[in-house]
Amino acid sequence: MENHRYTPKHSENKPRSRATSNASRRARDTADSARRPYRRKDADLFSDQVPTHNSMRRSLNTESRSTRRSSRSQADDLFENETHAYRTPRRKKSKTGCALASLYFIVIFGISICLSVVLIFAANDALALVKDDQDISFVVAEDTTVSGISQQLDQSGVVNYGTFFRLFNSLQGDGDVIISAGVYTLNPTMDYDQIVSALTETTSTTTVKVTIPEGYTIAQIRQTLLDNNVTSEALLDDALNNYAFKHDFLKDEQPPKENWLEGYLFPDTYEFVQDSKQPIYEVLNVMLNNFDTKYDEQIEEGAKELGLTTHEVVVIASLIEREAKEADEFSKISGVIHNRLNNSEEYPYLQIDASLQYAVGHNNPLTEEDLKLDSPYNLYTNKGLPPGPICNPGYNALYAATHPDDHDYYYYVAMPDGTHLFAETNSEHNRNRERAEEAWAEANNE
Repeated sequence: MENHRYTPKHSENKPRSRATSNASRRARDTADSARRPYRRKDADLFSDQVPTHNSMRRSLNTESRSTRRSSRSQADDLFENETHAYRTPRRKKSKTGCALASLYFIVIFGISICLSVVLIFAANDALALVKDDQDISFVVAEDTTVSGISQQLDQSGVVNYGTFFRLFNSLQGDGDVIISAGVYTLNPTMDYDQIVSALTETTSTTTVKVTIPEGYTIAQIRQTLLDNNVTSEALLDDALNNYAFKHDFLKDEQPPKENWLEGYLFPDTYEFVQDSKQPIYEVLNVMLNNFDTKYDEQIEEGAKELGLTTHEVVVIASLIEREAKEADEFSKISGVIHNRLNNSEEYPYLQIDASLQYAVGHNNPLTEEDLKLDSPYNLYTNKGLPPGPICNPGYNALYAATHPDDHDYYYYVAMPDGTHLFAETNSEHNRNRERAEEAWAEANNE
């Protein structure tokens, strides 16, 4: 029996399914790969050198993207540059500005602290919050105003700040109120209003006018005050020699000692209360305050130009006050003193009689014994100025001491009428002395 392969009818014409077709295609691809393995190997060997169609397309796409990115980057840079050209530049932070701001804050803070401290002290003084409880008596001269007494209240200890007291009364409208002359007893615990009220109350006291001439010594002033019953001898001596006055021009004279106020009790006419129990230091305080007022800016400037201290000015002025009798000779005698002081090698001794007369205690012509006196006030044997003033000079003498005449005189001799003969040389001075002796002899014979 023949064997026939079964073949379904019309099998070659029957369409194949998609799954079968895909399976057949994969089978053929597998068979081809098995039959030609070397082609795959060759493709692997030259894949880096021979680009395929897909790789070339990918490369073109990559280059295209890179080109687009590069173009966008260039456009962004161009836009950024154009925008930057119109952009407002940023200011750099200034270190100087910060430093100035800090300094400004520190200054304002410091000023605030200082003002606060000043206000605290002023308030304490005006309201008398923390002050000592003690009665203080002092003398008020005639025609003294409330504002005018502020310095006296400060120096006596009634108030701590006389400037604030004067300002307070000026603002209150009481500064020009006249205080009746007399003795007043006040207490530091009194506030400013209470002080003004106490000062403006009328007191019934007996006053006396006392004149202190220019050139008076401490001893003469002392006797004048006692003669006018201003105080007692014990109180006066204690105040003159022991009371520590607070005036600035007395700082170099401290501590208090006998006659330490010589030269500073300004000569003038004063009105004092007659009271043997009153605190005499207030009377002396009035005279010292007067000196402080009269020692004005012109005298200070003159002293500064000459390089003189206040002490030296008063000493020279006291010598001029006792030597000169005529007003027009004050500056001329001052010129002689300064010429000798400035040429001390050639003229070491001032040889002023008034200084030695102060030491011997009389105003008579000097004797041979007087000229031999061992005293620092003997300017015939001691060089330079005496250790202190020899009297209490007035304004003209203080001014002349700081504004000497410019001349070449080194000698002078007194005439009976109070004038002097001046000379540049010793020989000329000897001739003047002969003339002066003849004049004095004639004056004594008359």
